[in-house]
Amino acid sequence: MKDIKKSNILKAICYTLVPILVLVIILNALSLMIFATYEEDFSGPYKGYQNTERFANDYLSQITRAIYIVENEKEYIKSNSKIKVEELDGSQNDMATLEMDSKRKNNIQYNFYSIRRYDILLISPEGDIITNVEQTTKTDTVEEIKQYISSKQYYWKYDLKSIDTNIEGLQYEEIAYRGFEEIQESGCEIYTALKEYNADFYAYGLIYDFVSSTYVSAPSIIAIAVSLLMICLIYIFISIGHKDGKDGIYTNGLDKIPYEILIAIVGVLFTIEVCVIAGTLEVIANRASKLLINGGITIGIIMGFIIYITLAVYGVTTIRRLKAHVFLKNTLIYHFMKFMLGGLFTNLSKTVKLAVEYGGFLVASVILIMMTLSNPIMILFLLAFWYYIFKKMLDRMNEMNKIREKIASMYRGDIEKPLKEDELYGELRQVAKELNDISGGLSNALEEAMKSERLKTELITNVSHDIKTPLTSIINYVDLMKQEEIQDPKIQEYLQVLDSKSQRLKKLTEDLVEASKASSGNIKLTMENLNVKELIKQVRGEFEDRFSKKGLEIIETFPEEEVTIEADSRYLYRVMENMYVNISKYALENSRVYVDVTKSKGKVQIALKNISKDKLNISVDELIERFVRGDESRTNEGSGLGISIAKSLTELQKGSFNIYLDGDLFKVVIEFEQK
Repeated sequence: MKDIKKSNILKAICYTLVPILVLVIILNALSLMIFATYEEDFSGPYKGYQNTERFANDYLSQITRAIYIVENEKEYIKSNSKIKVEELDGSQNDMATLEMDSKRKNNIQYNFYSIRRYDILLISPEGDIITNVEQTTKTDTVEEIKQYISSKQYYWKYDLKSIDTNIEGLQYEEIAYRGFEEIQESGCEIYTALKEYNADFYAYGLIYDFVSSTYVSAPSIIAIAVSLLMICLIYIFISIGHKDGKDGIYTNGLDKIPYEILIAIVGVLFTIEVCVIAGTLEVIANRASKLLINGGITIGIIMGFIIYITLAVYGVTTIRRLKAHVFLKNTLIYHFMKFMLGGLFTNLSKTVKLAVEYGGFLVASVILIMMTLSNPIMILFLLAFWYYIFKKMLDRMNEMNKIREKIASMYRGDIEKPLKEDELYGELRQVAKELNDISGGLSNALEEAMKSERLKTELITNVSHDIKTPLTSIINYVDLMKQEEIQDPKIQEYLQVLDSKSQRLKKLTEDLVEASKASSGNIKLTMENLNVKELIKQVRGEFEDRFSKKGLEIIETFPEEEVTIEADSRYLYRVMENMYVNISKYALENSRVYVDVTKSKGKVQIALKNISKDKLNISVDELIERFVRGDESRTNEGSGLGISIAKSLTELQKGSFNIYLDGDLFKVVIEFEQK
């Protein structure tokens, strides 16, 4: 299965989801904050921003502002005279008076230009008519202005008798106790409507609609988004530095830029990006319009993604440098220190290096602790520094463990898996390289040895097969000649010799092939539960006559209970048969042969002991070798393969085969796990 850390598809998905999830979390969090602040606007009987408390208050404040302007300029309206600019003292009243200095037509004063978001027509008790509706051929008269205002989507009118409006939140019942008294006391007829290009209303409407549609599901969405965001960030952190087709942590050209220069570049880009967003917001605030608001949202989203890309690139290269252990190496400070030291540190002994590193750790810790005393926030840097040192120590310990595991696996014979040199650093990387070279040499030597063993096995098998063909013909012809009535005693003697030697050669050939198969493990075993006592009794029955002719007395000792082991009955019988054949050939005549079966600590031992008729002037290792026999004169028939075959077959069945020599005492111990 492909390493999930190297999946380019998963990386692309996570990198794309992160800014989207962050935006979702921020927007839904703002939705909850706005809802908590203006809860009554969203839980009331009327829907829409035009029916909210905020909109009603703003609407009423603009009406009272128009009344304020009129009431403070009654003298001006009565006299209908202009005030000279040089006579104004700059007060609020004088500025309002200057604002009222405007043209008249049909007894209509076109004014209230500071009220930009609403169309207003106000008729004072004295009969003065003031409006900020732009003068056109369709708004030259009071009635035309009233009709113009009434045609708007949202309007509010008061004719001194009743209120007429299509805004639910500004009905008399809703505003009776929220400033309407001041409007009534003014005695003014008021006709107002929301301007079609009111950018504030459009912006607040967008916010209201968004909050209305999200505040109920916002907690669930935030929880899901935060969970997904954490999963994405964790995966991104783990996957950083891993690339398909490459082992270990990879780096690129960006990671080689000195870190201080990288910080400066990122800082400049981030500043520019923030300034673009701030400038856009300022333009929208000064010249609010639907087009600017929509464009500002688009620019804000685009710049947000650009900021994310900038910070993501910075964060990724930082983490990758840390993972690849090249963070300090790719800094200007490191290069400066390396230049100043001039390679002095690298030529120091390991003890001096360790002392210098430990001293640096102590000095840095003391400095950070002192800084913490004056600024508690520095404790975070102190803990981060200690964690970094602890992580470096853990990394070095893990690298040492990898070396130890490699040595242990080589000791066990597992030399196939080389160490990954890219994951080690410093002197340990050189050690890993040397171990891999040694492992490769051992692997080649083992391969050559296995190849040689295979060639030997094939040679023995082929030669044995080639010998069997003419040998079978010789045996068959000898049998045919024996069936003839030959009277000459010498010819009969010759036939007996031929028969004996051909049978011996046949047995030698079969033993040779079996020894080759047993040593190479090229034997198919059928493991089953065997009764050891029954097996030994079967072998004894086959050899009783042969032992009796040599005066050998078999003394067997068995446990009272049944003794079972897991083995192949055919090949274990061959093991015991070989050992009984060996005893019949080399045991001292008229002596005793001991066969003991014991159980101990979950093991079953079969011990065979006899006294050799010849001096055992040979070592155990030599006796186990192929074609070696106990009698140096080689007067007895045999191939010298019996013990070797028995040992190989025993070990193939997961047993142990040991020989012990004590003077003329010959002892064999065969051991299996008890079942």
